[in-house]
Amino acid sequence: MYQAAQAALEAAGILRAEWTHGGLQATFANELNRRRKLYSAFLARDLNVVQDLRHTADYRDSDISRRQAARALAKASEFVAQINRGLSHG
Repeated sequence: MYQAAQAALEAAGILRAEWTHGGLQATFANELNRRRKLYSAFLARDLNVVQDLRHTADYRDSDISRRQAARALAKASEFVAQINRGLSHG
C-alpha cells in the first residue's frame, strides 16, 4: 500500500526523495483525497488502518487474528487496484 500510495502521489506531481509513513499517509489524505478528490476517502482511512495493524503485529506483544489479517489483505488488494485504475486513467 505504501508503494502504491507513493506512486499515486508521484503521478500527481508530488515528489519527495524520502517519505515517512506518517508523512505519506497525511499527504495522500490531504492532497489526493481532500484537496484533489482523486481517490475515495476510504482509501486514506484504509491506509491508516492497515498501517496501524502492521505496527501492532510487528512491534507489540499482542497478535492479530486471522480475521484481522484477512480484512487487511482485502483492504490492501482494493487499495492497490484503485490506485492502478487511477494511474491508468490519469
